[in-house]
Amino acid sequence: MKSHAIGIDLGTTNCALASAALDAEGAAPDALAVPQVVHPGEVQARPLLPSFLYLPSAVELTPGALALPWHPGAADAAGVFARDHGANVPTRLVSSAKSWLSYAGVDRRAPILPWEAPDEVPKLSPVEASTRYLGHLRAAWDAAHPDAPLADQEVVLTVPASFDAVARELTAEAAALAGLGPN
Repeated sequence: MKSHAIGIDLGTTNCALASAALDAEGAAPDALAVPQVVHPGEVQARPLLPSFLYLPSAVELTPGALALPWHPGAADAAGVFARDHGANVPTRLVSSAKSWLSYAGVDRRAPILPWEAPDEVPKLSPVEASTRYLGHLRAAWDAAHPDAPLADQEVVLTVPASFDAVARELTAEAAALAGLGPN
């Protein structure tokens, strides 16, 4: 049952989610504090989810270092840790995925990110990276609102006015892959 109107900004630098209860006329929207790894083994809720994904090597971090409440076996990290730690290891950092969604000069469904990373680094497509950011927001919402799953709510996902039809379609595809479903 739809109980909330949700707005998601899938930003190039940060992602954000805000909601308003459908039965609370005139109430101001509430921003979701998004739990995310900030240091290995440490999760904190922050008002924004930085739009960065870190893909560690198999031996770089101890098991469970990137665990989230809803995903104890997480093997990569989105958000603050990804942005901060990835600045030191840029060949394992996915950034600007949204910008890549709108760049017609590449196959946006191909695993090309991190851009120019060595062959041994796993790569993701801009669509998959966007899916992971949206999936993180969905899981954070669902953990905070177990009786009102995000997939069942009224969701509006923003895209820039500069996005062409293909970039808009790829964003919708990423949302569907993240479990947001058609709304």
